[in-house]
Parts: sequence; C-alpha cells; structure tokens
Amino acid sequence: MPNSQATRYHVPMTLLPAAEPPFDPAWLDTLAGACRSLTAATPRLQDLYLERRLELKACDIAGSCHAEESRSEGAAVRWRYPSRSTLHARTGCSPPALEDLLSRHARRTVLPRVRPAAPVEIDPPPEWRDWAASTLARARGRHCTVRYLARRAAVVSPDRWTAVSSPPLVRVELAGEPPVALLAVWGQPRLEPWLSELLAPAPARRWRPDPGLELPVLMGSGTAGVLLHELIGHLVESDLVLSGDSPLAALSGAAVSAVAIDLADDPCRGDLPGAFSCDDEGVAAVPLPLVRAGRLVGWLCDGDGARRLGAPDGRGRRASWARPPVPRLSNLVVAPGTTDPDDLQRGVREGLLVTRLGGATVDPLSGRIVLRVERGWELRQGRRRRPLEPFELTGGALDVLAHIEPVVGSDPTPDWRLGWCVKDGVPLPTGSEAPTLLVHRLEVL
Repeated sequence: MPNSQATRYHVPMTLLPAAEPPFDPAWLDTLAGACRSLTAATPRLQDLYLERRLELKACDIAGSCHAEESRSEGAAVRWRYPSRSTLHARTGCSPPALEDLLSRHARRTVLPRVRPAAPVEIDPPPEWRDWAASTLARARGRHCTVRYLARRAAVVSPDRWTAVSSPPLVRVELAGEPPVALLAVWGQPRLEPWLSELLAPAPARRWRPDPGLELPVLMGSGTAGVLLHELIGHLVESDLVLSGDSPLAALSGAAVSAVAIDLADDPCRGDLPGAFSCDDEGVAAVPLPLVRAGRLVGWLCDGDGARRLGAPDGRGRRASWARPPVPRLSNLVVAPGTTDPDDLQRGVREGLLVTRLGGATVDPLSGRIVLRVERGWELRQGRRRRPLEPFELTGGALDVLAHIEPVVGSDPTPDWRLGWCVKDGVPLPTGSEAPTLLVHRLEVL
C-alpha cells in the first residue's frame, strides 16, 4: 500500500566526535604486530579486544551527596578454528596479562615490559558532580541513584587496530514499585525536561482497562520506537534469523507492515545511547536500513552472521570485555510522516494513549510481544479522559505490524525510559526515535 507520507531515511547531523584510543597508539601498533605472528597456524588469532571503563555513582546519604568512582580495564582474545571460535578474557591490560591471553593457543608471546600511558584519561566533565548533587536534591524524599558511564575500547586485528568510541551516558534511578529510570547521553539537550518527567509524581486517580479487551492504542511520546525495537529490531538480529526462531526470517524483501514506513538502525546518532564509532569487531559505523516503504530490507549482523547471510556486518556488540560480540541493535530511527499527532488522537473514538513504557519483551518462538505501560490516558471521542495505572498490553508480532495505521505522525521523539536492552541476560545501551503511531488492536493483559 503506497504511502505518500513516508520519507526516506538519511544520515542525521548529530554525529560522534573522533574516537580517542584507550591506550597509546604506538603500544597498539606493537600489539597488532604481535597478533600478526599468530595467524599462520590453527587456531588462528581473530582479534584482540581491549577496553577501559569508568563508572561514577552518586546517592544521597543523610542529606549530602555521596559519590563513588570505579575504574576497570580488561581484554579478550578470539581464536578461530575451521568450524568455531573460542574466547578467552581476563581483567587487566598489563603486558603480562596480554602475554597470557596471546599465548593460550600459540607459542609464547613476549611484549615490552612497560606499557606507555594512555594519551587521554577517561574523566567525567567537571560539572557532572554538581549536576548529580542537584538531581539528588530534586528527588529528595525518594531513594535516587545517579550514574555516569563511560568507556573506550580498541579492536586489534593482525593487520590494524581500530579505536571504538561511544558517548558517555547518565542514568538516573528511582526506587519504588515499580522502580523507574532514565538513560541518556550526557549533554543531550532534552535531558532536563526528561528528568522533570521522571521525577513528576503519578496522577492520584488512575484507571485500568479490563483484561481481555482489544483496543486501538496510540503510541505517543516516542513509545512507538520501543514497540518497533521489539517487533523489528530484535527479530532481524542475525542469530535469530539463522536459527529460524525469528518470525521474520523468511520475509526478506516482503512487506511486513501495512504502513509504508522507513526504519533504520543508526549508530551514528551521537545523541542517542546506542551510538558508537565502530562496532566491537572494528567495523566502521554506518546507518543500516531495515525496513523501506514497509518492506524488510536488512538484517543486523555481526561478522559471523554477515558471512552466513551475505549481508553487511557492523553490529557485533559486546556487553563487556568478558563477553563475545553478538548481533544487536544500536539506535532504531523511524522516519516521520506529515500528520499532526493531535489529528491522530482526534480520530480515536475509544482507545488508549500510551506516553511511557516501563518495559517490553518479545518471544521470537511464539511471536508475541508484551508492553508494560507506565503512563498514558484513556481516550474517548478523541479526548483524554482518565490517566492510566500500570498494566500490560500484548499482541502477535506480525498481527501488530499488519494493524498499524498507514498515517504516520510528524513528531519524531526519542525515548528516554528504556535505554538498556537485555537479551539472554546480556544488557547493552540502545536508543530509539519514532513518531506517533496508531495500532488498531492490542489486547489488555
């Protein structure tokens, strides 16, 4: 079904700064030379991954801001056999630690005894502590934790090394039932209004729709990005596609949505939490179209998945140096349409408006999605009537995609609530930006 409102995705203007290497470039050259000598025999060295991390944690203790700092570093080596690969990891990046990793499946590797100092240390901006103290003061009376997260990494292969850069993140966590949190890039212009929304108390009198009801649901305030993260983002990851567990595995080139919408995975969006300069296998970041005019056109692949599917790589991501790279989404960006979201709301006679989600999951085998609604409104005759209390919505993935209204909102909005994406127990920062979308049918659990 053609849709004149759909627009082509193009590279945005918000880009990451140049990547800073985590270690001295000459030292990384030395490591690349050592790796070069370990490729002739079986198993052959595939890559050496090095990472440094900084985490700052601030919380309120007896009315004052208490801050803790944690710095860590580690490394991992992947060895390639004809039919499989193995990973060995350890904490620390000293010459003896790296010699141990590089010698696991090969002759003894000898490195210089002294590692040069890193060119630039990972340090928080000087204003972060004041901002954290101010945030804690605004949340006084509620148990609040503020975190600053930063990392630098390098992928060393036998022929070169590549620095991996990602933006520093801030996470604000509020304890409660349920707990709520915010994740954003440090310096994001919308951080303060998002924080105000996080800290705002829930409405006093709220309403819950009856279980079993099937209602139209207007996904506003960026929540459509979370919906499509589950419906498209996870289901086009190459490990699920290759195993046949994804309901989209056999639909390459086919129409997967009633709306001629465009979706892309974009790690170059430096204002969203999933950004990176290159993935954790050393492949430069580029936007990747996933759906074009409603048709499935792309898979999210790490190196192994790319070879087996004949698709572009560049989405091999690691949760830490102790984990192997796996195919995962970065930032899901949905192209806007031209319809005012208020016009979409006015067209709903009886339904729901969702403005905040507290979680979302998809079961690839059953194809069912579950959305945990935190905030929203009952809609009657296109008007907001009663605020919603937390509850869950569900639907079949392909059925939900088939029942998205072809008219798309003109309001691309980032989601700030669900920045950590967990799959198989492995958390990674991701982001999304999406306009308002109307799903004609979701079931209340």
